[in-house]
Amino acid sequence: MGKDDFWMWFVTFIGRKGRVKVKEQLGVPVSIDFETVIKDPHGREKISFEANGLYYKKDEVTYLIFDENHEDRKVKATMKIGKGEVTIIRNGGVTMRHQYRVNQTTEGTFSNELGVFQTKAYTKKLQFLVSEGPLKGVLQLGYKLFVGDENAGSYNITVSIKEATIWIH
Repeated sequence: MGKDDFWMWFVTFIGRKGRVKVKEQLGVPVSIDFETVIKDPHGREKISFEANGLYYKKDEVTYLIFDENHEDRKVKATMKIGKGEVTIIRNGGVTMRHQYRVNQTTEGTFSNELGVFQTKAYTKKLQFLVSEGPLKGVLQLGYKLFVGDENAGSYNITVSIKEATIWIH
């Protein structure tokens, strides 16, 4: 999917100041830098990607919606950020739903071509800082992940967002 196709997928109405209306919510197009550092008994792995997405607020909850384009699969991702918690929902090449709450163990699911897996995460860090005009922010999420009863390692995710510039032809 090209950049223009991406925006057509999200944008149903272009309003003032580069805002877009999605499902009756006023949203802001953003550029996203997503980085995950995984530490497990086998070593350390860093996964990062860039994406275009949409940021919007509804009541006291912030939503970040974007597409992950990996080598062999495409995943639609939603991050629902509330006070003291974040829910990550992924659909497509993989399916995942997990809610993270700081200093708590929570349960979720993950599925791919190999099957459906029950997950547990103990969240050690959850911080979301955002400022407007122009919009920019950082979400930091750190947790210990278990798939079934197996320790899958420590995950540290950093999601940086900044308001995107849209050129309309």
